[in-house]
Amino acid sequence: MIKKKKRNEGVRDGTLDDLVRKYIRLISDGYCRRCGEHVGVEWIEVAHMYRRSRKTVRWDLRNVYPLCKDNPSTGRKGCHGIVDNDQLELTSFMYEVMTPKEISELQEVATMTLKEYPIDREKIKAELKEKTKELECVEDIR
Repeated sequence: MIKKKKRNEGVRDGTLDDLVRKYIRLISDGYCRRCGEHVGVEWIEVAHMYRRSRKTVRWDLRNVYPLCKDNPSTGRKGCHGIVDNDQLELTSFMYEVMTPKEISELQEVATMTLKEYPIDREKIKAELKEKTKELECVEDIR
């Protein structure tokens, strides 16, 4: 007997990922948070301090930062790849953008399971949409 996979009801990971990406690109205004270079929003990626697989903090705005990506046409190595592939660079960056207390609080949540720290996807979606809408209004005023 073949068991059917249960379909995830409610808000999907990809939907929240898209909302976080849009929000992070808007707040970045095209600037990389690590090197400070203006690369344009199309060259900004969402970097997670704690990996995306840690669902308790995957969409937590304390865990995501706008970092530039590799540019193959110029050969420029992006900060996202540097931070993602070097634990020392990641740790250094974390201490640049967060206080030790903030890191500790985020780490505590990141090490929990969804059972220990359930997340409300609908609430996250609504909050991200509202924050994005506010930023888009500011963009329209400029």
